[in-house]
Amino acid sequence: ATELQGHLTRDHLDQALARLVPEFERIDGKVAVLIDCSAMAGYDLDARHAFVEWNSQWRSRIRKVAIVTSNRLYHVVISGMALASGQAMRGFADHDQALTWASDLTSR
Repeated sequence: ATELQGHLTRDHLDQALARLVPEFERIDGKVAVLIDCSAMAGYDLDARHAFVEWNSQWRSRIRKVAIVTSNRLYHVVISGMALASGQAMRGFADHDQALTWASDLTSR
């Protein structure tokens, strides 16, 4: 899990996502990722591109991505990224619901 706050730049996102990589390397198999964006005020378009690139690089190690945000527009963006990437990825307004979905090995 990682938390993003304030206005998200590519550099900030790169640093946050880099902290998840040791978990991928430590665990054998795919992992679920939870990204808490509830304190995020906005993002640069370059940051969104960086996430798409990162997800593409690590997709084979990621089972699903749960993203917490109350911003309904972000939920639409997340759905679009999920369709484009083929990655199980969903937006949630509630942290507990995101964690439940991310932890469920049977859902996609």
